[in-house]
Order: sequence, then C-alpha cells, then structure tokens
Amino acid sequence: MKKKIVVLGSTGSVGRQVLEIVRRFPDNFEIVGAYAYSNGDLLADQIQDFSIKYYCLEKGEISPSNEAKKIDSMIELAKIECDLVICAVTGLAGLKPSIAALECGTDLATANKEAMVCGGKLMWKAARHSGANIIPVDSEHSALMQCMFGEKKENLKKMYLTASGGALRDKSKSEIEKITAKEALYHPVWNMGKKITIDSATLFNKGLEVIEAVNLFEIEPNRVEVLLHPQSIIHAMCSFKDNSFKASLAYPDMLLPIELAMFYPDRGERCIQNLDFVRLRTLDFAEVDNDRFPCLSIALKALKSGQGACSAVSSADEFLVDKFLKDEIKFYDISDYLLKVLCKFENSRIDSIDDVFSLDKDVKEYLKSMNL
Repeated sequence: MKKKIVVLGSTGSVGRQVLEIVRRFPDNFEIVGAYAYSNGDLLADQIQDFSIKYYCLEKGEISPSNEAKKIDSMIELAKIECDLVICAVTGLAGLKPSIAALECGTDLATANKEAMVCGGKLMWKAARHSGANIIPVDSEHSALMQCMFGEKKENLKKMYLTASGGALRDKSKSEIEKITAKEALYHPVWNMGKKITIDSATLFNKGLEVIEAVNLFEIEPNRVEVLLHPQSIIHAMCSFKDNSFKASLAYPDMLLPIELAMFYPDRGERCIQNLDFVRLRTLDFAEVDNDRFPCLSIALKALKSGQGACSAVSSADEFLVDKFLKDEIKFYDISDYLLKVLCKFENSRIDSIDDVFSLDKDVKEYLKSMNL
C-alpha cells in the first residue's frame, strides 16, 4: 500500500527532493497534498505531474489542469487524511501546521528547525497525546536517530553534531567583517535555501541544531557538542557510558535523510553516492572558533536560559538574516543584535503556542525600534 504524503513547502529545496524520491518509488508513495508560498507555476506543474488532490498557495492564484481542490491554509492542508506530513517550510510558519498534523495522529517528518526550537515541548505534547511520530529530516538529527536505534537513553553519554564550517570557515575575522551576502551564500558542501545557508555561514544554524537535538531527543544541553568537520562525511556521533562511539557516515546529500524519513522505519535503496574510503583517506575535526563565529555561542547561551530565550533568538535571526540578504546590515551585525535580543528576552516563558507568536512579535518590534 502506498504511503500518502502531504508536503508543506513542495517548491523549495527539500520539497523538490521529496518529489524526486516519489518519482523514483512510485509504488511506495503518493503525494496527496502540497503547499507553496508563492511559486505558483512550479506548484501547478507538480499538481499535474503527481496528480495531487489538494493544494494550498499562500500568494497568487493557479488553475490546475486536474481537479485538485484548493485548501485555504497550510494548517488545514496538514489536517487532511494522510500517512505522513513533511514540513519543509522555513521559519515559525511551520509550527502551527506541524502541531495540527500531530494532533490528528499523523506522523511528522520535520525539516523545520524553528518549529522544534521554539515549540518542541508543544510538539511532543501533541505527538504523545495522539501517538504520532516526529521524524527528523536534518542530516545531523537523522544521523543521531540512526545512532540511537537499539540504544537506551540512559546509556547515552554525549551526542556530537558536526559542522562543515560554511562558506567562511577558512576566512579571517577581518575578511569576514567585509563579507557580502552573495559571498556568504556560497556553501562548500550543501545546496540549501538562502536563509539556512546564511545561518550555516554564521554557525547560528548549528546552534539551532543543538537546541533542536535537546528538544527532539529530550536530553540535557550539556550532553550535546559541536565539532567542525570539513569533509561532512560523519554527520553525527553518539558516545555511551562504556566510552564506545557510534557514528553515522554517508556522502553529503540531503536525499538520504529525506528518504529515511519517508521510508521510516524502513530504508530505501541506492539513494546516494557510495563512500570510497580508500580515496577519502582522512577525516578532520576541530573546535569552533567562537571569536570568528559568535552566533553559535549565543545560541548555546539561549539554550541554558530556557525555551523562551531560544525562541527569542530564533525569531531575531529570521529577521536579521533577511536584513543581511538585502544588504541592509553587515555580517557581524547579526551576532551583535542577537546578543542584544538575548539580554532583553532571556527570561521569557513559553507555555502555549500563542506565547511563541507573541514573543516573535515582541522581538521583531524591539529590533525595529533600533531602526532596523
């Protein structure tokens, strides 16, 4: 029987790869619903190519060639009957539909860091009440999930997330100070959307991933560490109380964690390029230089302060990265303003989904008050 899937963000990088996998495995999957923010032309093509029954387009209008039914909101689309909702939208926009899917008892494959960072406890509450699964799509968290298969959490000593270092890993601080958005958008390993690529350059993305790991696996913050690993072959590692390690290694390709989430708890076949260990020769590791990349340490400070602080800096980063992409602020302005937001909102509380969006509004109004 085919697994019925709803894709939130079908025209983005992850969403397009989901459809590529469906094209490879037409007997295993069926796309029954798709959401796009504004790329109506591509969404219309997807609806035709995959005979999608339900769609939602946030901005604009389309006239599908088939009898696809228009759904008024992403939240309502996430509630339609299916086996899996894949959330591949960026920002807080993904939180409410994620919770809506989980409340319906539908498994959620999440590629949306901000939802887990800002509302992880709320998502788990919904999942546990309905019996739904939360399956990570990020390569690092997918790797952690694989390392933890068959393991008891009480035997876990530490989780390690690896970071390629992004586009600026080999540049000096003086060079980074002058970097433009166009230069920061060049990633040496991964092909991703603009927001996540800039977050990778600042290493704030890795801070979000640490927070996400703490919320996703429900472990203490001091049990997650970050290592620079330029080859991006080891995506994550776990150490255990007997001082043994398990690591998940794979050629760096987002198709793998996406396919794993789609087939969960099974696996696909020949998804990515095989590793040649003879040619690979070495795997390098290093500590993060917090002086050149202060955003990571700011995210970790927020994690120690609590859910409200994490939500505040995540909202601020979304606002600041947009400003940087428009060349309205400089690279290190991102970390400078993130620190100001952390100091202002570090004691904020998150008890409901309304608290998340209220804090998001307050953070952005605070940043605008500084003439940003």
